Amino acid sequence: GEMVLKRYLVASKKNILRGVNMMAHFAGRLPKLEKSATLDAKRHVNKEGSVEYDTTDRQGDVTIQKYLIATFINGEMENSGKDNSKVAVTPENYKFKYKGRREKDGRSVFVYEINPRKKREGLFKGEIWLDSDTGLTVREAGRFVKSPSVFLKKVYFAREYTIREGFAVPILIQTSIETRFWGMAELDIQYSAFTWEEQHAQV
Repeated sequence: GEMVLKRYLVASKKNILRGVNMMAHFAGRLPKLEKSATLDAKRHVNKEGSVEYDTTDRQGDVTIQKYLIATFINGEMENSGKDNSKVAVTPENYKFKYKGRREKDGRSVFVYEINPRKKREGLFKGEIWLDSDTGLTVREAGRFVKSPSVFLKKVYFAREYTIREGFAVPILIQTSIETRFWGMAELDIQYSAFTWEEQHAQV
């Protein structure tokens, strides 16, 4: 377990997706109100790490589009390209506890329980699954220890990754949010059609 964790800490510094394009399909739901909405967009990460979205289609409830989907998109764009050292999954921010070995999509993975050292926005309590060969993350799941908004009580999430050309590429994010006004809110994001920009340089 210690060897894979060390491999992860080295790999995570290089695992920065830049100069890539993909499609993002957002599906939001407010089960208590029986409302739902979807949005499809092209997601572009430039060579500086900034994220941009170009919406191609949207359907369903306007409230979900504005306050759930658009909030996620705007938050990601505003924070992209910035220093994330205070929220990175590193020994400076987290305590790691080895939980055992499993298999995911035919790959051997090591599971670690992680607990943040401080109650800081962006940090979470949960698990990370690391590929035994590369040390790259294939799954993260847990609950954020500090709510990003007074309108939200608790935020739970799970992120799934696949490994392509030495990088952990996102394929699915599932989020469940306990809100103060709407009850539970759910947001799923599926990523597909991943491509590198021309003349991509491996880091």
